[in-house]
Amino acid sequence: MRRYLLLEDGSSFEGKAFGSCENSTGELVFNTSFTGYYEIMTDPSYGGQIIVFNFPSMFYYDYMKDVAQSDGISASGIVVKDGIIPGNGTFKILDDLLKLKHVPGIYGIDTRKLTQKIRDSGNLKGIISSTDRMPDNFSEMDTEDLIKKFSTGKSYNIKGEGNKKILFIDMGTKTSLLREVSQLGDLEVVNIFNLPKNYEDYDGIFLSNGPGDPGNKVFSELKGELKNVIGKVPVFGVCLGHQIIGEVIGGRIEKMKFGHHGSNHSVGNGQRSFITSHNHNFRIAEDSLYIKGVDIMYRDLNDGTPEMMGIEDKMLLSAQFHPEGSPGPRDSTGFFNLMRSVMDGIRN
Repeated sequence: MRRYLLLEDGSSFEGKAFGSCENSTGELVFNTSFTGYYEIMTDPSYGGQIIVFNFPSMFYYDYMKDVAQSDGISASGIVVKDGIIPGNGTFKILDDLLKLKHVPGIYGIDTRKLTQKIRDSGNLKGIISSTDRMPDNFSEMDTEDLIKKFSTGKSYNIKGEGNKKILFIDMGTKTSLLREVSQLGDLEVVNIFNLPKNYEDYDGIFLSNGPGDPGNKVFSELKGELKNVIGKVPVFGVCLGHQIIGEVIGGRIEKMKFGHHGSNHSVGNGQRSFITSHNHNFRIAEDSLYIKGVDIMYRDLNDGTPEMMGIEDKMLLSAQFHPEGSPGPRDSTGFFNLMRSVMDGIRN
């Protein structure tokens, strides 16, 4: 069955269908990972986006349900070069799963050409469609709708391994991030629409990853609360959480041309470097972080994006990359040890 990928600049790609037969719109992002397709597809940060996998053959190893980062497929659509691989039933399993979750896919297109287009033009809106007729407009899901869809609907508690009590603000978290933070202590997991009254009851506050624009008004209440809390209670964040913290302390958020999406991005500081997992279209502008006390601890070694920052006397620590990996290397899991040190009051 034929399927089409139609882009807002008027270009189109013809391929073959897999997954749901429904049409779906989203912002195209390319992912440079060689492995980890299921973790990527189930990462809530991809809400509202169509994932273009750079690596030609993504489905060459068995599907593993236990690595899922959420209960469903989070992406709006999937684009791959090669689909069916002889002797491997993974493609059939994923085809059925995408149908069940109402997510369309397209394979058999020139993903190299498509990636070059995104690289040169910047992220584009697109639609995976059953016809080659261009739509009148390319709708996109609002950030507030994305947060409501992918964050927890109700508060709950997780019994942790450590001795800390942590407020975990879920904006569309990955299960692996919950698992890592719970190694530090008990978690009270809430969404941004149900924030607690007394933050000083906690040993730390953690802001998760998630989809959408960090500048959206849906985060206004959270930002207001953080302004009053930073410096009184340790505050941590990853990905979207990092961006929100950055804006609260006076940083400026900017949208990137095509973002970082993949598990093979290098970060460093002149003394150490790591290969890390990234998934972000926004970043904190470095020139806006030249604020007293802000330590830019790591930068992306390709484009200089600030990837980790801290303010020691404010008990603040956050990372733009994903220290938990999933998928990707676990070189940077020391981030969670730093969290423990901050909550223990240990200064390095």
